[in-house]
Amino acid sequence: MILLHERGLAASPPVRYMLITARRNSPCLCFVGECAEVAALWANEGWAVSIPERRLTPGHLTITSRRPNQPLDQAAAEGLLEAYRRTRAGLWDVGNYRGFAVSFAVGWRPDEDGVGEPDPVDGFAIHVFGRRRGDSVSPVRVMAVPRPQRTYAVPADRTEVAGFRSALASAAEIAVPGPKEEACDGCTAEAQELWLAGDVRVIRPRRTIIESQVIVLPVRHVVSAGDLTPVELVSIGSRLREVLDAFKGKCTGLSCFLNDGSEARQETPHVHIHVFGRSRREPANPFKLLAVGNEGARLPC
Repeated sequence: MILLHERGLAASPPVRYMLITARRNSPCLCFVGECAEVAALWANEGWAVSIPERRLTPGHLTITSRRPNQPLDQAAAEGLLEAYRRTRAGLWDVGNYRGFAVSFAVGWRPDEDGVGEPDPVDGFAIHVFGRRRGDSVSPVRVMAVPRPQRTYAVPADRTEVAGFRSALASAAEIAVPGPKEEACDGCTAEAQELWLAGDVRVIRPRRTIIESQVIVLPVRHVVSAGDLTPVELVSIGSRLREVLDAFKGKCTGLSCFLNDGSEARQETPHVHIHVFGRSRREPANPFKLLAVGNEGARLPC
């Protein structure tokens, strides 16, 4: 079970976020500590959508927990799915984005170098990047260099903020174009399975970059992350906690990412989350290995 931690505030005023840590003796992942306030574009009871202070691309939004001491139960999962669907719809409407890259960390804060990850915030943030073909700026390419060397997107002006607020409020349903469904590796992953619980699998990738690397995916065939059910999302959270426990002694946290839609370079027509175990003592940053194409690996665009 994942525990969400924040102060419940109204949707429009600034929202104060919390720092995530993993407690080894607890069945939950807990958010503790406070940080700076960020004005929300939209919020429901449990989640807020915002433009990060230093956005990597013009299509960079964050989803953050708002409620104190709340487990990722059915209600929280429903709220998170609503926030994610609205975030996609807002990026679709304002920026004409047709694909979405998602990045988040569990019990892990990037170091000062931070290659491969968004700038850390003092709180649990799900980073969502709008993607479209022909973009001159890719979030993955921006994150492939150390933070001190990054070129950030121009801060959003009032017109853009107003556009996002309006789009998030209306949030029309969208159908994210996915990869062709001629064959689905996600539906035939039994041979790679490490364990299965709650209709969610943890599997070993066919090609690994580091030892502490897995993929988490639902058993049900579902192409887009926005089409997951609350029950599946709760189970995914539980499996991530199990992954962290399985990596105990090797890792202290997890770096996670997924691609939603063909324009976000999703290749397998099945929702799947790439998970890297992380530690300050790790021999190499897995994202650096990806960036240099270690052992034939390519950067996940």
